[in-house]
Amino acid sequence: MKITDGIYAYVWTGIFENNCNMFYFGEPLNILFDPGLKHYIDMRFDLMKKDGLDPAGIQYVVNTHCHPDHMEGSLYFEHKGPRIAMHEKEIAFYNQEGPAFFRMFGMAFPEFKFDIQLQDGLWRVGDTDLEIIHTPGHSPGSVSIYWPEKKTLVCGDLVFEQSFGRVDFPGGDARQLVESIKKISALDIEILLPGHMNFIQGKDNVLKNFRAIERYFSMI
Repeated sequence: MKITDGIYAYVWTGIFENNCNMFYFGEPLNILFDPGLKHYIDMRFDLMKKDGLDPAGIQYVVNTHCHPDHMEGSLYFEHKGPRIAMHEKEIAFYNQEGPAFFRMFGMAFPEFKFDIQLQDGLWRVGDTDLEIIHTPGHSPGSVSIYWPEKKTLVCGDLVFEQSFGRVDFPGGDARQLVESIKKISALDIEILLPGHMNFIQGKDNVLKNFRAIERYFSMI
């Protein structure tokens, strides 16, 4: 669904399979975030088409982290044109721990070559500036992507509606998760796009959500 000009959300509502939310920044960026499980790519393309988007126009596929429910679908795009991106620290983690991690979920490990190794700081896409923010805790190289012009943040599994990402998977770190949440909570955010559950719209609602999460920091 279209949230506002240039920003689209495809919230996962299935109850029988753990899959992530997928987001899209349209023209002039044409960036797909977290394609999710490969099996559902065609279904999600159908949703994009209903919004008047052409999946053939996707230029970049950005993975917030390497967990299968977020990035396995990137395999669909390999050698098909879009450039595949993930943070350099998460790529290193994926190559080292990925085989064992995928086996935890009964899945074959897909060897994968990333076209772009994201780094902290400014990422200029055409004439638009995005900010890549390293937000470890759920995984070592998790990132959040901030579009200042739209006051929009894609945050992966760092925070959700009234909740936050788990830290009991390999590479998880509770202390880092808290520090990462504090970092992004200082941003001017009007649209928060998390990897699961509902997106949050409106500055007051975003701030209220951060305040609710902060009450649980001592429990993480």
